[in-house]
Amino acid sequence: MSCWRSWTSRLGLMPWCGGNWGGSMADRRTQVTFAELMHRGILEIGDGYRAKNSELGGDGPIFMRAGRLTQSGWDWDGAECFHAELAAKVTPKMAKPRDTVITTKGNSTGRTGYVPDGAPQFVYSPHLSYWRSMNSDELDARYLRYWALSSEFRSQLKAMAHGTDMAPYLSLSDQRRIQIALPVIERQRGIAEVLGALDDKIAANERITAAALELADTHYARTARELDFGSETFGSVATVVGGGTPSTKTEEYWGGGIAWTTPTDVTALSAPYLFETSRTITSAGLDNCASQLYPAQSIFMTSRATIGVFALPQVPAAVNQGFIVVLPPTEELRWWLLHEMRSRVGEMISLANGSTFLELSRKNFKAMPIRLADAQVVAEFAQAVSPLHGRAARAAAESRSLAALRDTLLPQLMSGKLRIRDAEKIVEEAA
Repeated sequence: MSCWRSWTSRLGLMPWCGGNWGGSMADRRTQVTFAELMHRGILEIGDGYRAKNSELGGDGPIFMRAGRLTQSGWDWDGAECFHAELAAKVTPKMAKPRDTVITTKGNSTGRTGYVPDGAPQFVYSPHLSYWRSMNSDELDARYLRYWALSSEFRSQLKAMAHGTDMAPYLSLSDQRRIQIALPVIERQRGIAEVLGALDDKIAANERITAAALELADTHYARTARELDFGSETFGSVATVVGGGTPSTKTEEYWGGGIAWTTPTDVTALSAPYLFETSRTITSAGLDNCASQLYPAQSIFMTSRATIGVFALPQVPAAVNQGFIVVLPPTEELRWWLLHEMRSRVGEMISLANGSTFLELSRKNFKAMPIRLADAQVVAEFAQAVSPLHGRAARAAAESRSLAALRDTLLPQLMSGKLRIRDAEKIVEEAA
């Protein structure tokens, strides 16, 4: 069988010859199960600690529940901690840097994460499992982390995760049966370095974004510190609206070119800048739901279940019924109201009610009095924080592009179709 070499070589793809990827021994991969790697002392897997309520509420190690492993990483805010004197007891279930982590029960089964160097000390909960390289000369920990994102693992996960009476579940026995294709250690490290360079840049952008937002919030707190609540309310100074869902039974309402935002789209963000949504609707769908098409830079705030998560859409977008949308009359007032809202989430939660889940009604929100400076102060504040939000949004946009590149390179590198040196050139140009 002849090899197709011409355009594949220009793209950095190794030619396909008789059913095996060409190239040197360095390109070959060995198929092995997790159980075999464990038997050889190369891999350790385990699950978490079943904490009692009486063991929590202290200032010791964090107790990391599975729900705190999100699509955008670890959620540390407000996490429960063990009493400090229990540290020795929970040490066997303590996370270590460079662990790959996977959720094992519920609808999020198979969500993966990674413990970075310098992460806070924490203990795994029972619905988290960890995969830990015990021999870095045989198994690169970062390669394992990226392999957990590959189609090779995802296809096995789909076949293995079985349901209980309540939810899908992935047992330790299931995990021992997982098969992984291991290239030689040099290629493992090369793949990890290429993809890691992109993730490092993404992490740097997240730090930039977090710093910019903290500066903006701090500037608002300082500016509003001496202000009293007056007669103005959110409802009196801005248009406050909401959204809805087109009928899911009508196909022609769905899959169009209009972004349709759900709370999940917003809670998954690492910064409050929304570039796209997981679902879209058509013009007919928009006409047949309670949402308008809101302009870019409207203020979206979740108002059901999880209250007070914000997004500034970077494109025009509709929303479902889980939002309060604020449309300020001026650009200057947008930044003032956004930070007034961000500073009062706790109060909004206290005003929410509901038997199934908490919901902040638009009526209660609109009636909330606000602190409002005079027009000059509001304008000066906007002039100060608008560049901060602009810088943060640009960093978030760059991170999206880098993540897309990483996700494109990952299967090509894992399959052996893309050479390390060619991937390095692509990353150098992008980052």
